[in-house]
Amino acid sequence: MNSAIMHARRFGLQARRCLAANQPTWCCKPHTSTLGRGAATRTPSATAPAVATTAAQQSPTAAAEAAPAAAATAGAAGKTAVQILDERTAPEKLRDISTLILDCDGVLWRGSEIIHNAPEALRVWRREGKRLLFVTNNSSKSRAEYAAKFRGLGLEVTPEEIVSSSYCAAAYLTSVGFGAGGSRAGQKVLLLGWSGVEQELQTAGIPFIGGRDFPLPPMDNIDAMAALEVDPAIGAVVVGWDPSFSYSRIVYASICLRELPGCDLLVATNTDCADHMGGGRMMPGTGGLVRAVEVAAGVQAVNVAKGGDWLLPYLCRTYGLDPARTAIIGDRLDTDIFLGRQGGLFTCLPLTGVTTLERLGRLPVSELPDLVVPSVAQLAGLSGPPRQ
Repeated sequence: MNSAIMHARRFGLQARRCLAANQPTWCCKPHTSTLGRGAATRTPSATAPAVATTAAQQSPTAAAEAAPAAAATAGAAGKTAVQILDERTAPEKLRDISTLILDCDGVLWRGSEIIHNAPEALRVWRREGKRLLFVTNNSSKSRAEYAAKFRGLGLEVTPEEIVSSSYCAAAYLTSVGFGAGGSRAGQKVLLLGWSGVEQELQTAGIPFIGGRDFPLPPMDNIDAMAALEVDPAIGAVVVGWDPSFSYSRIVYASICLRELPGCDLLVATNTDCADHMGGGRMMPGTGGLVRAVEVAAGVQAVNVAKGGDWLLPYLCRTYGLDPARTAIIGDRLDTDIFLGRQGGLFTCLPLTGVTTLERLGRLPVSELPDLVVPSVAQLAGLSGPPRQ
């Protein structure tokens, strides 16, 4: 998908692509298949639900709790009808699904707060024999660190079930020859990122410089920039969540990408613009850092996370996914639902994250997720949080 369409999607413009008519070569399943008796089809008419409510102006938690218990209709002028299913009606939609791809923040937890009945939902699906994959765009932690967080929240998950964007960065670099035994084994990676990517690069055997410990002199004059020497062995630049991001780091990265003949890759762990952090405040995302390096170096990054073109083919190859029997559960339209629409997956959006009913009500029917629920609990036939 070209960058103009990706940019339009991310900022809400109506640039759409007919995915069914332009299936990627790695996908051998028709995108209009029906997911078995009682399951929603991939056609717009089957995904046209209803309910536009004033709860959309509330916080994600309040909106989820105020959502109708069952599908209801409303004819709010100028708004798309959205259907919200409950614990009695939602589970049937997943009956023929064998693999669930779950986002984490906004679906299973918010910050350090577990979503009501999320651990129980995972247990229900495991008893039903469904395979679970946990795919997050957050690169601040490695898979091992995420497994520890899952355990701390009462979620039974193994590192092998976790696909973090930090892991994806290392997997992508391995696939193009970095690391021992690869065609680019002698090259290093410049990392503008944190411990999550550091650990995954180390696990993959990919040498790197940068990360948390990367002291650079201030680039506050032309002489300092002209005197800066970069490591000639660098073959790729990786940008992730980096609270130490600075102008000096931009300068170093741009010199590598512009001047080193063997440095031809800019890798983004994600291009998310921002994330909710509670209290109505937005935390700037990695996308702003990626864009700064793109502009400075004059190159376009490869996004290896949700929202990019690399991840879904990788998941299909690595885990043997059958798109017609795979569902994705996520709270973001530009990453989670986008990933599902790329490959014809069944898409489920809980109202416990960043996307509100008001936002859904402004979308054309063709861009709605297949299923909307108050929280992940209802998808497993469990009750949501008690009303206050």
